[in-house]
Amino acid sequence: MVIEMQALADYIHIMSKPTPKTRLFVDSDIGSGAIVSPTNDQQHYLTTVMRLGDGDAVALFNGRDGEWLSQVTMTGRRSCDLVVSAQTRVQTVGPDLWLLFAPVKKARLDFIAQKASEMGCSRIWPVRTDYTQVSRVNDDRMLANAVEAAEQTERLDVAEVMDYTLLPAAISALDDSRTLVFCDEAVAGERLHNAVDVLAAAGPISRAAILIGPEGGFSADERLLLQKHENCLKVSLGPRILRADTAAIAALTCFQSVCGDWTA
Repeated sequence: MVIEMQALADYIHIMSKPTPKTRLFVDSDIGSGAIVSPTNDQQHYLTTVMRLGDGDAVALFNGRDGEWLSQVTMTGRRSCDLVVSAQTRVQTVGPDLWLLFAPVKKARLDFIAQKASEMGCSRIWPVRTDYTQVSRVNDDRMLANAVEAAEQTERLDVAEVMDYTLLPAAISALDDSRTLVFCDEAVAGERLHNAVDVLAAAGPISRAAILIGPEGGFSADERLLLQKHENCLKVSLGPRILRADTAAIAALTCFQSVCGDWTA
C-alpha cells in the first residue's frame, strides 16, 4: 500500500508539471536538480524558433538516463539553461537492428538517416560497394538527421552512425549471432522468396543487420561473398526495382512488422 501511494504521488507530481513543447537530445548526464546548458544551436531553437521563456517545459534524453522534464531558465535575451526536475520515463533498450546501405545522393541520404532512426535502427552504416557512385559521406549530417528524428519520434536513444566502410570489412565485422538480411534482386534463372515469408519462417530474430545495395545492384563477387556468410537470409522486396532509399524503408518495415518491436 505504501509503495502504491508513493507511485500515485509521483504520478500526480509529474502530471502537475508543465507539458513539454519540445524534446532535446543532450550529451550531458541528466538527473534531478541538474542544470543542462544547451548548445548554441539548441538555444537558438528554444528561444527564437520555439519562443520558449522562463518556466517553459522541455523534455530531455541522452540515451542513458531515460527521459526527464526540465524548465527553461533564461540567462540572457536569447540564451538559457535547462533545470532538470523529474524523470518521466526510465531508459529502455530498443531493437538491436542495423541498417547497412550503399549511400545515395545527399537529399536521399538525409531521408535514409531520418527514416532509419524513426524505424528504430540502433546502427546506421553506409557501406561502399562495387557499384556505389558516392565517394564520401557527411557523417555529422547523418548524425544530425538521426538525432532530429529521435527527438521527434520520442525515442530514448539515438542510432549510432558508422564511418563509410567497404562492404567486405563491414560484413566481416558481423558476428554469427547477428542475422544478415540480404535484400537482393533476382538474377537470370533465380527465384527469390519475399522478405515477409523468409523472416516469418526464420523464427525469432533478436539481432539483425539489413543490407541494401546501390541502384546498380550487387556485383557477382559481392553476391558470392554474401552467400558464403554464416547466418544470412537472402530476400526479395517484391517484383519492382526499388530506389535505394525506398528499399531501405521497405526492408525495415518488413522486419519490424514480423520480427521487431511492432509485434510487441
